Amino acid sequence: MPIKYSPTGKRQRLFFTTKKKAELEAERLKSMQGKWGSEGRKVKASLAEDAARAAKILEGHDISLTALAKRYIETEEALRCSKTFGELWQLFRQMREAKSDEHQRALDRIGGKLLPKLGEIKIIELDAELIEETLHKHFKSPHAFNLAFRSTSPAFTLAVAKGWLSQNPFKRIQKIDTGRRGPVTILTLEQARLMLTSCRDYRKDKKIKENWQVDASDSVPAVAMMLFAGIRPAEIQRLEWEDIDVENGTIFISNQKAKTDRSRYIEMPDTLKAWIRDYSPELIKRTGPVTGSNWKRKIQLIRQQAGIATEGRDQLRKTFASMHLAAYEDVSKTRSILGHETSEVLFTNYRGAVAKKTALQFWNILPTQNELEDQSRCEA
Repeated sequence: MPIKYSPTGKRQRLFFTTKKKAELEAERLKSMQGKWGSEGRKVKASLAEDAARAAKILEGHDISLTALAKRYIETEEALRCSKTFGELWQLFRQMREAKSDEHQRALDRIGGKLLPKLGEIKIIELDAELIEETLHKHFKSPHAFNLAFRSTSPAFTLAVAKGWLSQNPFKRIQKIDTGRRGPVTILTLEQARLMLTSCRDYRKDKKIKENWQVDASDSVPAVAMMLFAGIRPAEIQRLEWEDIDVENGTIFISNQKAKTDRSRYIEMPDTLKAWIRDYSPELIKRTGPVTGSNWKRKIQLIRQQAGIATEGRDQLRKTFASMHLAAYEDVSKTRSILGHETSEVLFTNYRGAVAKKTALQFWNILPTQNELEDQSRCEA
């Protein structure tokens, strides 16, 4: 091989098994020299043959071998720098620690099912198909699937913001259509009153199991706030008496205590004022949590005595929303009290859920004289 054809710049002697192969290599080297000059000498025969095969594969595709090589290098670099789903989930959980306990428990349940399958996989390799398949496997009901969808997608949005992904794969996954919702279930007028009158002292009630014999008479304010102000079960557990201005009739729910991370003031309706100021006037001087001690056991007992132990935790709030909207016909005011960002939920779930006549009766559920006397004896 003369110097001008040699990739080393020196004369070389090459050996081939046949003369035909030697002649083909000689022709190839001459052609490369003519087209690419000295650079062409550096291309080995095996590489040239591989390039020819690659070009054959790419026929009909508008991309060059050079562009393809650059894309490959970029992909390999991105894969090297990518995080695993486990690493992403850990960071995502840390950033959600300020959220409610209920929200964090939901994330832990979801993560506990996803991490064994996806934890060690680089997120750049996680395609929508694999994620959707995993969600369907572990979250079989439409509600559970959609909850896992809503809870997990923000983690990949975080990955996009960090530059670890170019696009959230959840954009290619569809939530499950749960169909037309049934009518919202709310308390009857009798159940609403029972929730309040069931807030009593059970310590000597032989009909109640011994470990459930608690004094729930101090639960009236918390139950009344959920029923007549629409406060969420999780929010009522965070409220303290310093958030309640009994004399001026306002409730302040700070963003730290609200579900939506937005503060709101609630003006107490007259019905709620009656159950707090008239029924328990000593509350004006009270401090500490609104729910008092041993709240979870007390509210379970109260719900059981009212006959709604198997209903959803938010049924008092749903009752408030339905009754307030029907009685006052002010969507904006009801939405503001509930802390909703839009009126869509009200129109979808609560509009027309109850007749106005029933709603007006609801707002006339007031403590009776007998209840006031009973409460006075309990305080004495």
